[in-house]
Amino acid sequence: MQSLIRKAPSPWELFKSNPSFYLASKLYNRLSRQLPRRSFSPVRTICISDTHNTDISALIPPGDILIHAGDLTHSGTPRELQVTFDWLVPLPHEHKIVIAGNHDTYLQTDEGRLWVHSWRERGIIYLEDESHTIQVRGRAFKIFGSPFTPQHGNGAFQYPRIGATDSPSRWSVIPDDTDILITHGPPAGHLDLAGLGCRALLARMWELCRRQPPVLHVFGHIHGGRGIENMPWTSAQSIWEDIVYKKGGWLNTMHLLWAMIWSSRDNSIRTVAVNASVVGGPRDRDVRSPVVVDI
Repeated sequence: MQSLIRKAPSPWELFKSNPSFYLASKLYNRLSRQLPRRSFSPVRTICISDTHNTDISALIPPGDILIHAGDLTHSGTPRELQVTFDWLVPLPHEHKIVIAGNHDTYLQTDEGRLWVHSWRERGIIYLEDESHTIQVRGRAFKIFGSPFTPQHGNGAFQYPRIGATDSPSRWSVIPDDTDILITHGPPAGHLDLAGLGCRALLARMWELCRRQPPVLHVFGHIHGGRGIENMPWTSAQSIWEDIVYKKGGWLNTMHLLWAMIWSSRDNSIRTVAVNASVVGGPRDRDVRSPVVVDI
């Protein structure tokens, strides 16, 4: 698991190891910071993930929706889960949506699934490859959640990396009309320390883009990739993803620059992507605040 929790390298380390890739990442970061158009009645969404037994209830601001994108625990025991749910329940958010992560092993058992679904009576909606629709001030949001990630060591809710390269088949379970997507891990090339995410998940998101991509995608898993990005679904984004796959290249970087200059600046179909990992830093000793997104 060490590669998933390592801290993000410094800018100098990144530049020294691969100058063309570093410059390409700076170009794409500039593109992905362009904000989508705000709604006339924004819904405040509080995003957290990878709390790993850390009670952050005092850090969580008010909002309409609270999303936890998995790894509620460190060892996945029933006791750890109980403690985490005990501090989630009293939070004032009208809608609390939770998925598991690869550390939450108890939730992969039949007993654990029965246990976690019983919390719905106390206001916590748990999703495992399933959807749930909510209403917020007259706006409907179809939310899909999945705890699954590509195989990396031992853990729960994992699928083989072989055969899950850039084929979206594993993720065909995501409905076409999903408004908010919650997965434990990131799509490849986006807030994933440059390549640790899932290419199959990314391929499915490109399929969704042909209709209407999710307005929000919340995940965690890669602690050092924490951040927020606006995915524009343009040729520039596609070129950036190819750069991640090929690990740089000056010609690819020039293609990215050209695409950014000439591509449309229409941001009407952007997806706000959030890596909401709470713990991070050396030995995961840092505790970061929730990410707040208005949609």
